[in-house]
Amino acid sequence: MKFINFKYIHLFIQHILVIGLFLGCSKSGSNPTPKNTGPTLSITSLDVNTGSYTTIVTINGSGFSATSSDDQVFFNGKAAVVSSASATQLVTSVPLSAGTGAVTVTVNGTTTTGPVFTYQLAAFVTTIAGSSTSGSVNGAGSEASFYQAHGIAVDPADNLYVADLHNNLIRKITPAGLVTTFVGNGSMGTTDGIGLGASFNHPSALCIDLSGNLYVFDSGSGLVRKITPSGTVSTIAGSNIGNAIDGTGKAARFNNILAWAFDGSGNIIAIDRGGTNLIRKITPGGTVTTIVDATSQNLDPRGIVLDRAGNITLADYEYNQIAKMTTSLTTYTSFAGAQILANGIERDGTGTQASFVDPGVMGIDNNGNIYVFDLYLLKKINEQTTVTTIAGKNEISYNGLAIDATIDNLVGGIAIDATGNIFFTDGNQIRKLFYQ
Repeated sequence: MKFINFKYIHLFIQHILVIGLFLGCSKSGSNPTPKNTGPTLSITSLDVNTGSYTTIVTINGSGFSATSSDDQVFFNGKAAVVSSASATQLVTSVPLSAGTGAVTVTVNGTTTTGPVFTYQLAAFVTTIAGSSTSGSVNGAGSEASFYQAHGIAVDPADNLYVADLHNNLIRKITPAGLVTTFVGNGSMGTTDGIGLGASFNHPSALCIDLSGNLYVFDSGSGLVRKITPSGTVSTIAGSNIGNAIDGTGKAARFNNILAWAFDGSGNIIAIDRGGTNLIRKITPGGTVTTIVDATSQNLDPRGIVLDRAGNITLADYEYNQIAKMTTSLTTYTSFAGAQILANGIERDGTGTQASFVDPGVMGIDNNGNIYVFDLYLLKKINEQTTVTTIAGKNEISYNGLAIDATIDNLVGGIAIDATGNIFFTDGNQIRKLFYQ
């Protein structure tokens, strides 16, 4: 008789039970439990929906990575840098020239689209010609040199013309930044002639008419000179410096023309500052008349612009205001700035809520916006009298963002082209403010 080995039978039964248990825990056709993928990537809002370059924007939403490098942010398709991140918020800044468009976020290959961000152009300042060193060298950009650049004008082809005060020259700057001598031989004199055959005596104020003729005031001789587009120089008014006298041609006399502008009829309206501050009109034919005695109206104007309606607006240095003359030229209103006799406080604002320190050189663009240099600042005044500082506020760098740029308080003139670019003379340099 054979004996049954119960040890092996027991092990066999255990094996069968384990297989059955395994099979009983699995159902044919069942799906595995899905992984938890977390919140869906989405943008719910932006804390600000409009701004310019470097504006800080917080993006609210879900599904972001707490690791900044995993989050890619785009403004209208332009990549931005994420400075901090969490699962529900991204902090970033607006990239340069972003334009208006939707904000998008991409995380690990997944992209979501958020609200539209409206991009506002930012102002920048750059030096287009000259350097801190004085001289009379022609050339491109910083290779060129000036010796106290003063008045400036721009023609329809975007060429600039500069009254180079101490070099006794009128210089030309092409849109590419090439500086040449337009007229003048550099010697001190009053000779009329063509190109280098003419001479000047400290040319200062400069303006250009619709036909491209330049007008320059020779501050050392008291003459108003005309320069045609071909470079022919002639004297149209003035003789020697002395008390202001009305008259035609050489019979007229000037004290010192600080600034001037054209009216709609081709006349020059000038600030003639001397013992008495006068506003004078110079016709194309050289007839000079005094139209306003500014001193009698408690005005000490240093800058002047004429708007499209022919109204005269003045930068009043004495009372730190921007004053607009009435059409009768008998009274004025404070267009912007409170009347503060001395120790003014610089402040942006609307109308008389704004204040100035030393308003001077002025310009006006095609939209009626007025620009005024107030000591180290460039301020913009719109037609609603709102004053904003657009350059020179922080003095972080010489060029770059206009609000951070340094202005040397040696501004002698301003010119604005058809697209709103602002050119100004600053010591021995020609600088440009543009929007991007």
